[in-house]
Amino acid sequence: MVIVAPSGYGKTTAVAEWAGQQSRPTAWLSVMTEVEDSRALFTGIMSVLGERVEAQTDDTQPSASWSARDGVRAMYRHICETVQELDSVLVLVIDDAHRAGSELTNGLLGMLVAAAPKQLKLILVGTPALEATLAKQIIATPEARLGAADLAFDLAETQLLLEHFGTPLDACEVLDYTQGWPIAVHMAAIGGRRPSSSDGDPEDLLQDYIHDHILTALPPSLAAFALTTTVCTELTAELASALTGRVDAGELLDALAQQGIFLRRYFGQNEILVYRWHALFARQCTRILASQDERALRSLHRRAGDYLESSDPLAALRHFMAARDHDRAVTSLTSCWLELIVGDHAEDLAAFCAGLPDRVSTKPLVQVIWACAEDAIGEHQVARSRFEHALGSEDHEGTDNALGPVLCLGRLFLSEDVDEALRASQEVKAYLSAADGWEGTERAAALYLLAWAELRWRLHPDAAPEMLSAATREWAGLGNSQLERSSLTSLALVHVWTGRNRHARQMLHALTLPPDGADQQAAKHGDSAISTASGLLAYWSADYDVASAEFRHAIEAGDAPPPFGGALRMLLAFSAAGSGDPVWCRRAAAELQAIPRTAVRGTQWPVFRDAAKAVLEEAAGHRARAVALVQRLPDVANLPMVGVVSAGILRRAGDPLAAFRLLSRHHEFMDVPYVAVSTRITAALVHRLRGEPDIAHEYCEYALEVATREDLRQPFCDEDLNLRLLLSEHLSRRTAHESFITQCLTVIRTPGVLAVLSEREVDVFRLLQTSKTIREIAEDLLVSVNTVKTHQRSIYRKLGVQSRREAQRVAP
Repeated sequence: MVIVAPSGYGKTTAVAEWAGQQSRPTAWLSVMTEVEDSRALFTGIMSVLGERVEAQTDDTQPSASWSARDGVRAMYRHICETVQELDSVLVLVIDDAHRAGSELTNGLLGMLVAAAPKQLKLILVGTPALEATLAKQIIATPEARLGAADLAFDLAETQLLLEHFGTPLDACEVLDYTQGWPIAVHMAAIGGRRPSSSDGDPEDLLQDYIHDHILTALPPSLAAFALTTTVCTELTAELASALTGRVDAGELLDALAQQGIFLRRYFGQNEILVYRWHALFARQCTRILASQDERALRSLHRRAGDYLESSDPLAALRHFMAARDHDRAVTSLTSCWLELIVGDHAEDLAAFCAGLPDRVSTKPLVQVIWACAEDAIGEHQVARSRFEHALGSEDHEGTDNALGPVLCLGRLFLSEDVDEALRASQEVKAYLSAADGWEGTERAAALYLLAWAELRWRLHPDAAPEMLSAATREWAGLGNSQLERSSLTSLALVHVWTGRNRHARQMLHALTLPPDGADQQAAKHGDSAISTASGLLAYWSADYDVASAEFRHAIEAGDAPPPFGGALRMLLAFSAAGSGDPVWCRRAAAELQAIPRTAVRGTQWPVFRDAAKAVLEEAAGHRARAVALVQRLPDVANLPMVGVVSAGILRRAGDPLAAFRLLSRHHEFMDVPYVAVSTRITAALVHRLRGEPDIAHEYCEYALEVATREDLRQPFCDEDLNLRLLLSEHLSRRTAHESFITQCLTVIRTPGVLAVLSEREVDVFRLLQTSKTIREIAEDLLVSVNTVKTHQRSIYRKLGVQSRREAQRVAP
């Protein structure tokens, strides 16, 4: 048995408690110093074995002679012969076995590990260095190993310990902070305070323990290296070299990991080896360093900030703050703030600004950046107030050259109307095209922001995909895979929002491939955008159940920008109504309460709410209410999807001419495929009603060409009887889209639990919901009474019910 864990995991205590519960005798040997010779180890083993042999036998002399001149094999034979004198199996615990060094491989202990006598069971206790030495044996018998994960406290054990000491701390908080490190959990329980409180005794005790029992056990140069590098909880060999000035930093990090210090290795992005310190251990090391030389600690933080500024700007800002170099922090902030907002770190950025001292945080430059961060997380009123305060500051027109570009981006962020947004957009474009304008990450981030502003305010929507595409290429060129992926996700969403489903589908296929390493964070960041794009694709393909699930997932993910949540809830209502599933419809109706009731900064939320209500009313069978809601909608010429969905309600209500008039308001969006398809198919129905079949079928074929290319089946699958008749008639003519039409005509909307029923069983179930008798149902369907009864039994079996009344409750 091998038990390996860093110091403070209670290895010795756990083994001692186990040994005390054993019926078998136990001998214990602690290796106090580094073993350089088998003789010393042999002497120790024989000493503890001799006591057990004497206790169990009358013969205290070994059965064979041995002298110091004999070699390792003779020592091994002597131990085997001694153990044979025992009446039962003896357990030999060798504590701190990692100090045995080469003895574990080619010495006496190595021989015992490889071939211990039957009467002797070995338990080796030590740091992870022991595991590296005995890797071959552990691989062969992995069940004979206990590690740090096995010894770490779990939630239940932490709770029991806190209760034992009467400590009113939250077990989850303690476990999260200590990561189950037993000595840290004990100190938290004894001290009775949260282990992160700087003035608490547990913190001081833990600091002393690390200094006296872990660091002092290391060679001085290695201990100093550990103290220095714990300034960064996560680091690479290159970062460690920048902190310490040592070219062998990678080798020293590996040495620390092998020594059993709290350092974990893993491969990050691009297979780069990353080292991660245990957060609590690193904190205590930093406190030790601060007590020794505060100026040296600040210098280390400054070096870390300089190194990380280009690769991890948020971490760099935190290091500059820790160094108390606030001017350097503001300089770095000026160059990276937009990248942080685009990269979904707006909340962190706002917290950083709030943590700056007053003499720095009140500067107009910082105030504008802070306001933009607050706006990005949805705190619009606070952000606008802070921005206006910065503009009113006496020194905002001062000599700070960095303020001008930040101000123009701030105006774009915080625009209250389309005219203000247009002016800010033009100003940003001027900076982008200027010879001394933005470069690198600032330029890519500005392009990204400008693209979304163009879409949001509908200034030049056609330019947005170009800007996002350019931002994607520039992030790729800069090696920022997270923001490259974020821009690509946004571009896919823009494509599907504008009906370019084919391009969007290709992008989403690439984006949904499992990312590697650090890209996991990027995947998380784009989760809601990918779900939204996937949901829209499913909606336009008339796959309403998938669309509803995707939109619901995007809402629950909670990582979408605050203004985007209202649009997601409207889309959920559209897809739920399309499915006809009463469960989805009820969920969608409940979600509508979260959509704002008034327009906010150019977004017509009341229009979104009423459009969503209209489709849900229609799905519930209240067509008159749905039409009334559509008729009271204002002119929504700049909301093409709302127009298309609203026109569908009018068309299904038997008024294709009114639907066509509504769609005509969106003439600026006729190049958007779903607008083009809906308009042309509606025009076809108008001409059919006027007795102009040739023109009707010409429009129909025109619509099918676009719909087939972009997989836009939804306009043809909405259960409009006149449209189905038109498509059926179109099949008898010469068409290049026979397969597409057939698919649309055979789509059957089966709501919720009825999905288990066949098409004919659904027909029978619909009539069972009425007061008709079995005979009347048979007459309506032109089948025999026995056939209806057969379907009825099958329906009850599939739905798990016994009567028509129960069936009504299961699927009303």
